[in-house]
Amino acid sequence: MSHQPQARVGALDVVAFLCELAMLTLLVLAGAESTESLLWRVVAAIALPVVAAAIWSVWMAPTSRRRLRNPIRLYAQLALFAVTGAVAGTFLGWPVGAVFFLVSALVFGELCRRELRTP
Repeated sequence: MSHQPQARVGALDVVAFLCELAMLTLLVLAGAESTESLLWRVVAAIALPVVAAAIWSVWMAPTSRRRLRNPIRLYAQLALFAVTGAVAGTFLGWPVGAVFFLVSALVFGELCRRELRTP
């Protein structure tokens, strides 16, 4: 039985994961507030996080075979966070979207910096 070294998970990794969960949560909430029609609210509340999760799982997830290299991955993450922030800001209030974007950008920017600094 081969043993692979365990990856160390630090506090910043935990905050990054919480940002990912916040992205999905904000998209559900924004979708639920997006229109007057109950049917379209349900569709938006399901479709928005599913699309974001699909994008994340293909190009940004650590286990993805097609994971982008940094800094390109960071640019893609920032674009996804900006769209999420804009959608959340539109339907939940601009402070919500702005705080989400700023925190996520700082966290993932630091993760990228650390990854690029590590040989």
